Amino acid sequence: MKIQQTNDSRSLPHLARGFSLFEMVIVMGIIGLILGGAIFSMGKIKNSAEISTCDQSLGSLATNLENYKNIGGHYPSQSQGLEALITKPTNSPRPRRWTQTLDSDSALYDPWGTKLEYHYPGKQDPSRPEIISAGPDKQFGTDDDQSNQDGK
Repeated sequence: MKIQQTNDSRSLPHLARGFSLFEMVIVMGIIGLILGGAIFSMGKIKNSAEISTCDQSLGSLATNLENYKNIGGHYPSQSQGLEALITKPTNSPRPRRWTQTLDSDSALYDPWGTKLEYHYPGKQDPSRPEIISAGPDKQFGTDDDQSNQDGK
């Protein structure tokens, strides 16, 4: 029985050559562009997630302040600040009843590591306290600041 030889690289030497250096550089460049675009997009997604997390934290703190008012009879003063949710205030006005609503002071910081500002009365709605994050630039008083009273 005679076996026929198939068309492989030995019978067609012009098909056996590999990629040239130029072709490899082009492919690597295309892969680099795709990865660069993906990394850039992930950075925007991360920033968007931090902004969303900050909004949720501000809302949660506002809810804790409402609970403080319901139990204690009033909101913490400007000088007592958000720390009144962690430790019972010793200065006036003291709450008539008090319960700890936050376990640690890490909740008093935004996702960018800046301590939140507390204003009572609030600047936008004086009947409620306002909690402000400095935002991604970590500077208060700029356009990227976030507040629990935004859009209300």
